[in-house]
Amino acid sequence: MNNFNQAKERNLRMNSSLVRAGLAIAAALISTPLFAANLQSIDVGALPGDSVELRLQFDEPVATPRGYTIEQPARIAIDLPGVVNKSGAKNREIAVGAAKSMTIVEAKDRTRLIINLSTLKPYSTRTDGNAVYIVVGEAGGSTASSSLAPLTQPAKASPKPYTAYSAAEKSISAIDFQRGSQGEGNVVIDLSAASVSPDITDQGGKIKLVFAKTDLPEALRVRLDVKDFATPVQFVSASSQMDKATVIIEPTGSYDYMAYQTDNRLTVSVKPLTQAEKAKRDENRFAYTGEKLSLNFQDIDVRSVLQLIADFTDLNLVASDSVQGSITLRLQNVPWDQALDLVLKTKGLDQRKIGNVLLIAPADEIAARERQELESQQLMAELAPLRRELIQVNYAKAADIAKLFESVTAADDQGQGGSAGRGSLTVDDRTNSIIAYQTQDRLDELRRVVSQLDIPVRQVLIESRIVEADVGYEKDLGVRWRGLSSGDNNWVVGGGSGGGVTSGTLGTFVDLGANAATSSLGIGFITDNTILDLELTAMESTGNGEVISQPKVVTSDKETAKILKGKEIPYQEASSSGATTTQFKDAVLSLEVTPQITPDDQVIMEVKVTKDDIDDSVPRINGVPALKTNEVNAKVLVRDGETIVIGGVFTTQQGKTVEKVPFLGDLPYMGQLFKNTRVLDKKSELLIFLTPRIMKGSAITAEQ
Repeated sequence: MNNFNQAKERNLRMNSSLVRAGLAIAAALISTPLFAANLQSIDVGALPGDSVELRLQFDEPVATPRGYTIEQPARIAIDLPGVVNKSGAKNREIAVGAAKSMTIVEAKDRTRLIINLSTLKPYSTRTDGNAVYIVVGEAGGSTASSSLAPLTQPAKASPKPYTAYSAAEKSISAIDFQRGSQGEGNVVIDLSAASVSPDITDQGGKIKLVFAKTDLPEALRVRLDVKDFATPVQFVSASSQMDKATVIIEPTGSYDYMAYQTDNRLTVSVKPLTQAEKAKRDENRFAYTGEKLSLNFQDIDVRSVLQLIADFTDLNLVASDSVQGSITLRLQNVPWDQALDLVLKTKGLDQRKIGNVLLIAPADEIAARERQELESQQLMAELAPLRRELIQVNYAKAADIAKLFESVTAADDQGQGGSAGRGSLTVDDRTNSIIAYQTQDRLDELRRVVSQLDIPVRQVLIESRIVEADVGYEKDLGVRWRGLSSGDNNWVVGGGSGGGVTSGTLGTFVDLGANAATSSLGIGFITDNTILDLELTAMESTGNGEVISQPKVVTSDKETAKILKGKEIPYQEASSSGATTTQFKDAVLSLEVTPQITPDDQVIMEVKVTKDDIDDSVPRINGVPALKTNEVNAKVLVRDGETIVIGGVFTTQQGKTVEKVPFLGDLPYMGQLFKNTRVLDKKSELLIFLTPRIMKGSAITAEQ
């Protein structure tokens, strides 16, 4: 009997073990666990190669864990479905390799193990009976992209020890820098074999190349300063840590890079970008900015994926009851907002974020809810009571603000249907006030508009200075021959300006004297019947003159001001009937300016400066005088109180005129007595200076 009972107990225990084994196999094949296991202990052990192994001991077999990695901050999250933490610890320091600590968090139907890392490392998982092994580091034999799949190692296989690679297998033999023909910086790296390839990333404005299991000679572990090459690259740093070599390229400004490898030579080309190229690149740049995560699930419930993303982002998530279905996804180092967007688009969902709460529901449901809210708001606006209020306007015109407000709200009134045309706005010009009969929302909006538009207008003092400078030099030197001969002989000698011969009067043989001569010198020969006279005439004039005009005008922001000073010149003009009328021509100095004050206290000015004077050197035609006109039109940007030259004219007139008697004027030495030489050298300059001054305070004082 005892033997029978013992055999029965053994059969029951065997059957129980078979059931448990079957449940474990079923749990490994389906995504939802069918049992609950207890986490009893966690053991941590160091492995060669700066790796760490975590051994999770359970009271019964568990399903293969799933997890994801986070790049910033670096950590690994492992989900244990249907597991209850009975180890008695929620936080534990590790301080082995890249693993700093671990945290255990329990949820309703699962337990999450979070491993905090100093730098992101690959990991692998495997199950062995009631134990789960997690290896973090290169000793795991896999990368983060494949860490979610279980290892196919034997149940009690020990981790593969770390094996160092010799320099003869993988190494970097040379690092060089060259400047390209278009100003790009080329970092050339010679490798020991063509099979050596780096992992290239652009992080924090630096291009990082990581060569796994590659040796870097001590002589190449330097920091190169390449600023003098005039390329975007400033520094190139090479270092080695454990079994990997790292090359960091530090560019500056706007840049783009391209890496290509030919045989055993790797070239990283960094080229500068223009503003247009940078703008185009920014338009096409990845629009997602969330922290990166990795997800690898087969036929998982959509609500579970949303819960994972909410846990990762620490957002409060509300999912509608209509969010159903499952999804299969594999995402590696993808921003969480992109992952969420992909899930929502795949399942026809939409999101609304209100504060720190994320609402997830079908797009049609959200649209219907928002439409209902808008209709409710519109109905409330139609039924809202009207109120009357007096609004005082201080600086602006009340009529202008009322007209502007009515034009802005006209479109809203058209869309409100029955509420269109409700209320009124009346303007009292005497008190510059607005009497509004509107709903409370419209009254609040009107007050906001008045408070923003009814502000004192800033004023600007425009100082202009017109400087005219003249420098002139004239020189005129000539001779005049006169004579008379008459008497007993048969010859009569004389002359005149017309070449005729006169008798008995002193005639001019040659008149090449200076115009408006200031001095002269005469030498004569006289006999009884002959007079010969030689007169030297000369004129020399030098003059300097400067005329300064300083018109000033004060005007408000964006208002045109004009100042005139001068005279009107009358003249007679005959009509077709023979009658004469008096007409006037303006000869004035005018300044017309329209300032615009920018938010950074600069002034944009549209300026027109004219200065007209009578030109007496030109004879009048039919009594109409000629005018010298100077005009400058400009639009400039000037800082407050700074002076700028907005226009200038520099004129130089040089001339030399020689008048002489034919043949006699060409004689050596004696020819100077039959010549007139006139030299002219005049210079004139017109400059226009402009100085804007923004007036501050109620009291305005203009500098005189």
